[in-house]
Amino acid sequence: MFSGIASAYKPQDLVGKLTVMVANLAPRKMKFGVSEGMVLAASHADDKKSGIYILEPWPGAEPGQRVR
Repeated sequence: MFSGIASAYKPQDLVGKLTVMVANLAPRKMKFGVSEGMVLAASHADDKKSGIYILEPWPGAEPGQRVR
């Protein structure tokens, strides 16, 4: 699984964090390998405004729960 968030997050900053992901997508060949999912993140539609924000579940959510 790959994501275009490297400009905003260091890998060590994400260790232990819960994120919202879409998994089991059709495999897609990327520059660094094959991706079968994505990390959901938000950003501003205007490229002049910076910021990538990973979507985080509310407290009480547990790994593996479905997004509804």
